[in-house]
This record gives sequence, structure tokens and C-alpha cells, in this order.
Amino acid sequence: MAELDEMTKGAFQEAGNIGMGHLATSLSKMVDREVKIDIPKVDFYPLDRIIDEASDIKQKSVVAIHLKITGDVNGGTLILLPKYSALSFVDLLRKKPIGTTHTIQEDEVKKLREMGLRLCAAYMKVVNEFLGVNLQMGEPEVYVNMEGVGKYIKETIGSLADEFIVVKGMGYVPSTNSRNEFNMLFEPGASDVILAAVMKKMMG
Repeated sequence: MAELDEMTKGAFQEAGNIGMGHLATSLSKMVDREVKIDIPKVDFYPLDRIIDEASDIKQKSVVAIHLKITGDVNGGTLILLPKYSALSFVDLLRKKPIGTTHTIQEDEVKKLREMGLRLCAAYMKVVNEFLGVNLQMGEPEVYVNMEGVGKYIKETIGSLADEFIVVKGMGYVPSTNSRNEFNMLFEPGASDVILAAVMKKMMG
């Protein structure tokens, strides 16, 4: 997959900014608190780097939420949550003080599955409207491993490509001083359609 040029990256960034704004609104409604999301970073990442960062001892990702995409493209997206973010999101969703949850069991998985579906739906709705494409989300598959999800990433999307478009965001909850990282990885099929739509929009 070719490297993103600055013009295409900028257009994709604009779509991402709008999507993240709606994502923040959706999160705020879910946790009944104000949620702000920093301007996301968008870039191509090689799979090895994605796995390395997901396995990093300090920010180790322990939750992966995978959703199928249908409509104008058959593909999917993968949300990765570092350990602290995953536990903090569960506390927020359950209206508990940050630091209450220490492990993720069946009830917590249900909360994260609902959050993943609603976040992707909010993001994709805006991308659909902004770019004029039809992307629909399937039911989310949630994989939890408190030791890390690097192996799951490789098994799930490792055969699809060597590089993926990654949207990295940071959610901030002012009332709790909680900062929660999340990463959205777009599989090649979805990425190609989105990029083509970006170019079409740029050309008028």
C-alpha cells in the first residue's frame, strides 16, 4: 500500500476529526459525563509496529474489539484498548470511580462490546455522510487477554496486509482527569474505499 501523501492524509484527517467529534458525543452520553477527544493522528503503520506497540509493557493493549464492515466494502476495523484505558472505560460505563475495576469478566465484556459498537457506528455514520460512502458495521467480537492481544492481532488481520491505516485517539474526561487511549485499525478493503472516496471528494 502506498504511503499517504500530505493532501490525502489531510483529507482523511478531516474526516477523522469530524468522526471523533461525534464519537466524543456518543461516549459522553454513554458515561453521562463530558468527554473530549484530542485531534486524532492518522497514518500507515506496519503490522509489526502495531503488534509491538500493542504489546508494550507500559501501554499493553489487553482488549481488542473487531467489527466486520459491509456495504460498499467488505472489510473490518479493530479497536485496541491499553490496559488502563480498558479498565477506566469499564469504570466510566458502570458509573464507578476510576480505579475500581481491576480485571475484565463477562459483565465487563458486555459493556465494552456495546461501547465498541456504538463508537464505531458513530464514527462510521459521519464518515459515510462526509465521504458519501455506505459502510455498515456488524456485531462486535471482543477479545480480552490481560497478558496482551498481540497474538490475536496477528491471527485476525495478519494475513490481510503488511500495513494498515491507524487512527489513534485520546479521550479525556475532565471530571475525573482520566485520559483513555484507543486505536482504530482499518483493514485494507475498508481503507481503499475510504481513500478513494477522499480523493473523489477532494476533486469535487
